[in-house]
Amino acid sequence: MSDPETSDTGSAPLEGIRVLEWSSSIAGAYAGRLLCDAGASVTRVGGAETLGHGRHFDSYLNHGKMRVSGDLAELRRSASSVPADIVVLELPDAPDRDLLSGFGDTVVAVISPWGLDGPWAGTGRPWSEFTLQAEAGSLTWRGSMSKYPIMTGSSEGLWVAGTMAAGAATAALQGGGEGRILDVALLDATVYTTNLFHSVTASVSRPSRSPRPRRRLTPSVEPAADGWIGLNLASAQNHEDFVVLIGRPDWLDDEQMRTFEGRYARRAEWTAAVRSWTVRHTVQECIDALAAFRIPAAPVHSGATILEDPQVVAREFYEPHPDGRFMAPKPPLLFDGVRPRRRKAAPADGPPAPTGRRPVASSDLPFDGLRVVDLGTWWVGAYVGSALGAFGADVVKVESTRRIDGSRTMGGVPVTRDHWWECGSFYLGANFNKRNVTLDITQAEGRELLVRLIEDADVLLENFAPRVLESAGLGWDEVHRINPRLVMLRMPAFGLTGPRREMVGYAQTVEQFSGLCWRTGYPGGDPTNPQGPADPMGGANSFFALAAALLRRRVTGRGMLVEAALAEGALVMASEQVIRWTADGELLDRAGNRAVEAHVQGAFRAGGDERWIGISVLDDGQWKALVDVLGFADWHEDHELRDRVGRQAAADRVEARIAEWVAGRKPEDVVDRLVAAGVPAGLCTDPRWIHEHPHLAGRGSYELTELPWAGTIPLPTLPFRRMGQPTWLTRRPPTLGEHNHEVLVGELGLSEETYAGLVERKVIGDAPAGFR
Repeated sequence: MSDPETSDTGSAPLEGIRVLEWSSSIAGAYAGRLLCDAGASVTRVGGAETLGHGRHFDSYLNHGKMRVSGDLAELRRSASSVPADIVVLELPDAPDRDLLSGFGDTVVAVISPWGLDGPWAGTGRPWSEFTLQAEAGSLTWRGSMSKYPIMTGSSEGLWVAGTMAAGAATAALQGGGEGRILDVALLDATVYTTNLFHSVTASVSRPSRSPRPRRRLTPSVEPAADGWIGLNLASAQNHEDFVVLIGRPDWLDDEQMRTFEGRYARRAEWTAAVRSWTVRHTVQECIDALAAFRIPAAPVHSGATILEDPQVVAREFYEPHPDGRFMAPKPPLLFDGVRPRRRKAAPADGPPAPTGRRPVASSDLPFDGLRVVDLGTWWVGAYVGSALGAFGADVVKVESTRRIDGSRTMGGVPVTRDHWWECGSFYLGANFNKRNVTLDITQAEGRELLVRLIEDADVLLENFAPRVLESAGLGWDEVHRINPRLVMLRMPAFGLTGPRREMVGYAQTVEQFSGLCWRTGYPGGDPTNPQGPADPMGGANSFFALAAALLRRRVTGRGMLVEAALAEGALVMASEQVIRWTADGELLDRAGNRAVEAHVQGAFRAGGDERWIGISVLDDGQWKALVDVLGFADWHEDHELRDRVGRQAAADRVEARIAEWVAGRKPEDVVDRLVAAGVPAGLCTDPRWIHEHPHLAGRGSYELTELPWAGTIPLPTLPFRRMGQPTWLTRRPPTLGEHNHEVLVGELGLSEETYAGLVERKVIGDAPAGFR
């Protein structure tokens, strides 16, 4: 049951929901953490005793949960006897279907490496988080061409998978009895988290299949006089302002320097100019100068420095853990301006408490009949709207021809291509199950029509800088007055309050700010952008918070303001750094591909140019199997290699000898031999062709979709499944303004004459301003 001190039903929208958790990694444990933070009663039944990141980290993820001992049979009995509303079930492989059939109408989120179906599911294939990244295409393009490819450093795929599991379970709870088994595959989630829709880009542009070089984002993380500054040139205007700022106005007329490809071709010249400016200024001086031009920038924090950042201090994002030994992040979401307060410690052991509030669904699809006005942009906003549509909502995406969704510009499609704005990889990859209208809300007629859409909506979602809607007179107070039943989701970069409130920020920016960059990179090298995970984490976190608010609205009938800052989701993924620093004074740093839990772990070149494999050894049995496959009998007798500590200490010579053995062999043969012996190994997949991956293709993780201007291409959808729902994709990504007439005339009742006037005055349209 909820602690009386934290039983406010606004900030605890899942109060009364009972959850059972069986977890074995960050993914399952964080799913339970989120559900608990939103007010659910969570009981851990069995699962892993530790997650392998230290007892303080375990304590952060498990605080406030009850704990009982039991096996999987006990978990199923507990789910039916009380009963449970949600079960989070994380297993090393697909479970027996008989186990899942015994949970009745309980929502069961099954988290496993390969999912419940597909050619690798249920085969016992060995894996690690690192080899999942390899197979997902995450490693291939990250790092330097003179070195090995590198992983992201904070287990981002696991965090995102857990967040998606919590959101999907909260949504599924609001549907009918069908589709209550959720299939969350870690491989699918890792692909979605780290792949940046490269497969969509390749399917649209059809490049050569020759290997593409690894490239450092530039500018990205750069040295300043007193630390590191993170930069992101997100637009042509950003570029023009930046080159003037750094004293190179001559580059304004240099066409090569206007593109990433051109800057990379002249990277030595470009980097020298950028760093000659950044090193002459402190981090704060850089931020102030860049902010004057609204160029996205942020300090590059570590686990030590983030605690002193004025934004997290002002928002009181970190709090002392109840045991008083370290600092930990608070929940990365707010309901009606109130951040959920964590419960006091639950009993260490004891019977689960019955709660028994179960929503009554009128349709199998949880959000059937829900009307959504989607003002979301880029990836984070798009994910929420598409997920709502997948669960049955009627989602109307609103853009402006004066300022189209920036995701339409991503993917390298030249503006000389016919309807280039309909071929952007991020737009196509993240915007499905929606209709699209265009409204210029800087004109009175456009704003009035948006208000009419809001009047009849259940949800309004947006991820602009806070000033944008507020300057249009559509902040929360006004929206709530217009429609008291509406739930408004706001997803600003840094939050609705605090000194960084109005700072522009994208995924790259908050990766730099949060510490994700600090942990990604070569030992002793520069911090490196993970390139991607902040957006899907922000989207998944926002969808969870919104699903919880909608569940609460079913009871109260009252609207709610939901806030989920992009940066705070990223800070959660980087939380181990703060926990270690405040608990033990240990500053976690960049480690390449090595990990504290791995005896051996690395990427090794095999059989030709840019063919790499990833190998992990996580226990003594896998070490023995690796040595046997390699034929290095002397390692069995090597006293220095007798345990994990010794193997890690000897990592340089161990990896060098493995690399020599692997180099002369075909990568597929090496992976097959190691996997057959029980050693986690994976091919470093080219992300452009990830849709051809044998397991993902076998699962149907990509859906072949006919698009008006981009051709027929395989599109990703949501990286999890709802059993009984054969496809997520019920509508292809809409074209700009495609449903203007349908919505404005057919639903809002405008006359044809009025509609024609809106077109003439450019309040609405179907092409970006200046391109028709």
